[in-house]
Amino acid sequence: MIILLILAVTVAVMGLGGLFFSRFLSRQWGENAALRTPAVRVNDGRDYVPTPTPVVFAHHFASIAGAGPIIGPVIALCYGWLPALLWILFGGVFVGALHDYLATFMSTRSGGQSVATVARRLLGGGPFVVLMLFLVLVLALVCATFLNLSATALVSMVPSGRLGLAGSQTWFRVVGEGAGAQVVIGGIASTSVIVITVLAPLVGWLYIKKHVAVWKCSVLSLVICAVSILMGLYWPVILSTNAWKLALSVYVLGAAGVPVWMFLQSRDFINVHILYVGMTVLMVALVVAGIRTGGALPAEAIQPLDVAAGTRAMGFLWPGLFITIACGAVSGFHSLCAGGTTCKQLTTEAAVRRVGYWAMLLESLLAVCVVVVVLVGTTRAGYLGDVHPLLVGSASAANPILGFAMAVGNAGAMAFSVPVAVGALAGMVMLEGFLVTTLDTAVRLMRYLLEEVWRTLFHLPAMDDGVTEEGVGTDGLSTSLELAETSRSEAMDPARPVSPLGRFLAHYWVNSGLAVGLMLWFAMSGGILALWGIFATANQLLAAFVLGLGALWLYRRGKRVWYVVAAAAFMLVTTVASLVLLLGKFLPGVDAAGAARGNPTLFGADLVLLGLSLYLLLAGIREAVRGRSPAAGRRGGARPGI
Repeated sequence: MIILLILAVTVAVMGLGGLFFSRFLSRQWGENAALRTPAVRVNDGRDYVPTPTPVVFAHHFASIAGAGPIIGPVIALCYGWLPALLWILFGGVFVGALHDYLATFMSTRSGGQSVATVARRLLGGGPFVVLMLFLVLVLALVCATFLNLSATALVSMVPSGRLGLAGSQTWFRVVGEGAGAQVVIGGIASTSVIVITVLAPLVGWLYIKKHVAVWKCSVLSLVICAVSILMGLYWPVILSTNAWKLALSVYVLGAAGVPVWMFLQSRDFINVHILYVGMTVLMVALVVAGIRTGGALPAEAIQPLDVAAGTRAMGFLWPGLFITIACGAVSGFHSLCAGGTTCKQLTTEAAVRRVGYWAMLLESLLAVCVVVVVLVGTTRAGYLGDVHPLLVGSASAANPILGFAMAVGNAGAMAFSVPVAVGALAGMVMLEGFLVTTLDTAVRLMRYLLEEVWRTLFHLPAMDDGVTEEGVGTDGLSTSLELAETSRSEAMDPARPVSPLGRFLAHYWVNSGLAVGLMLWFAMSGGILALWGIFATANQLLAAFVLGLGALWLYRRGKRVWYVVAAAAFMLVTTVASLVLLLGKFLPGVDAAGAARGNPTLFGADLVLLGLSLYLLLAGIREAVRGRSPAAGRRGGARPGI
């Protein structure tokens, strides 16, 4: 009964964490329902938009999940399923959800500003600029990784023999004949993506402008999702990989500059219904398959421990496993979503906890389901052939997307006796939905960060001055005095002339274009596995910095922070070790046969990440040793215990 036992333990661990640990954190931090959030106070109709909590949850979950909790566990299963499962469970509850909730809470209390702006107030201008450069680099790697994954998914074809399709079937489009026949499975997802995107502004207009009930918009969204998939079966869209990269770049360029409700929020809201239904069906399929098979794993399944194979494929178990599984356990990218778009839509501080903590748990649940479905739906040899072909002597390109889709197809056939092609299609559509929503959010977040850089360098006014609502939190500390003082000191001098260049660079269309350009540059620099290694490392390193920043922010307010410091220290040591190991992998040179090896672009990015990390670490240690200022001490009371 190993399959059912894994699922039962997962639900128990995450349910207990959400019910007890999240409430412990809210009491420690002083959650206050009386404070107005930035969305309510600013409400500019473009970025700050008060939105029903279920809609924000849908947007936030779709944005943070991306392909991370699917692709990361699929790649990391080369180490065996037990290490992956343990890291997802305990990392998700005690590191990842803590990180996400803290980032959302901190940004909301700071007037809807990013974690970089919070860092400026805590550490000063130098660390702020360095952190901004670090964040832009991380987001460029995030966007490039998911752009490559999206393009790969949208052009995916599967040999018809693997799907067990009869030659007379008409549901799926097939190209080629005989043994070389290929099923155009990615083209169906392509059409679905296009239909959902075109209809997204309609749904956003209904619930934002016309205030139509959320449940009615959900029903409409389900209809749109179903119609989009049916249209994909009849009219699959087929483009080349590079054509899809350019097409998606044009789309996110536009989506990053228009009001948030038009595409980002509304498209996520529609698409998340596919994700919710997909996750539900996936869990049901796993339970049914577990019952029908007596809970036993298939013959030749992936082993509980396979450290030798994992080391050959991805490097040492530590730090390799903890880097490869990023979003399913902890992800720094989530803090950018929290401080970029999510905190600008939440209407209460109670919603901060519900969205910040529980969305991460749902993502971890998805990651566990991915681990189990690969165990159920494929053999070790089949898994390695799709995901790590070099380990079985194959020259094929690594395709974790295909590995996941085929596992879903086989598991669906085992549970419901449906054709493998049906389940594989469901897995592909589900994965593609996550990928495009992440691209939407990440490019807009990069736009926000670039705008903050230009505002700082050219002394331009921000959208919001960062002053939180006057009041006293549940911990008895002032929640507005420090930010009010900071805002006044940073206010733009009315007599100072505004630079035309600064105005131009701060424009959202200019920064959308810069964000897309950086994304394309990195996307053309490496394949899926190469980009995943440095993207995941940078992503986890960002999580370490945000946890450290959050610990300092709480410490300044008289809170106990030992549990945050412990998580930050583990993630910092792990990610720095990974960056050092990646230097050897990306080092440019020639091999014994005279062929070029390494990757100059990614080697340079690795060096920059190490340098920025060292600077930020020293700045944080300096500020922590310096301790709280007298003014902060008067506001926060006695120094807390660590």
